[in-house]
Amino acid sequence: MLEHVRLHPEVQEALANKTAVVALETAVLTHGLPYPANVETLQDMTQAVRSSGAIPAVIGLLHGEVVVGLAPSEWEEMLVDAEKCSIRDLAPAILRRKNGGTTVAATAYIAHHVGIDVFATGGIGGVHRGVVETWDVSADLYAMASCPIVVVSSGAKSILDLPKTMEFLESLGIPVIGYQTRDFPGFYVASTGLRLSGTVHDVQEVAGMVNTMRDLKLPQALLLVQPGPSPVDPDFVEHLVQEALEHARAQGISGKATTPFLLDYLNRRAGDQLQKANMALLKANAALAGKVAAALHG
Repeated sequence: MLEHVRLHPEVQEALANKTAVVALETAVLTHGLPYPANVETLQDMTQAVRSSGAIPAVIGLLHGEVVVGLAPSEWEEMLVDAEKCSIRDLAPAILRRKNGGTTVAATAYIAHHVGIDVFATGGIGGVHRGVVETWDVSADLYAMASCPIVVVSSGAKSILDLPKTMEFLESLGIPVIGYQTRDFPGFYVASTGLRLSGTVHDVQEVAGMVNTMRDLKLPQALLLVQPGPSPVDPDFVEHLVQEALEHARAQGISGKATTPFLLDYLNRRAGDQLQKANMALLKANAALAGKVAAALHG
């Protein structure tokens, strides 16, 4: 258990009783979606987790305090001057008493160390395009290599180099398993054409796989992927991604600012089509995560 972390009483009780809990990130709240869609989507995600038989635990930094189980009344409060916090950013943000939206890496780390074993997100970070020049590889991948939890997502974000991301996941020994799919999804895109090494058809199979990994004492996360319920034409997405990358280069955008810039650009250029697809897949992944958590603790 991590010290200096505030657990919501409901989450604390669930963990003590070894009942199902699902971690939810807050980078999607602070940097992933515009207001008020961000708050509405997080509300939908928490409801989806509950409807699936688990307790939602929204994780983030509020005035420098790591909170596991942020209450809805605190969500808008944490939007004020919020930073995007990966693992490397946690200690500085805590010392400066900042608000922070936790990324996949930071959320997975905190969740695992407080005893939560399932985490739902939209799309993980990965290997960025142009990595040969930039060496830009998301900390999400390294975090999943050392946090043995279930990460439920719609694959990796479409702005990434997805073939290299898959290779990196393989190199780190992270199993990527499709839930009722054999193809790796690309966030907005249902299929990237990249074949997965494994597929499961129900949450009991997922629970069996997780328990086997535990028996083997494997340190990696299980990345469980499913396509979003409102997929977007891949050619349309790729055209917008190329546009967004050109604008990012022209403006000198790099580092952790890259992903929020690119996603914001795509959302602005595509009207509400991509935003609606993003919101739908977040809710669907939360629902699946809740079912997986319930199966693990049933």
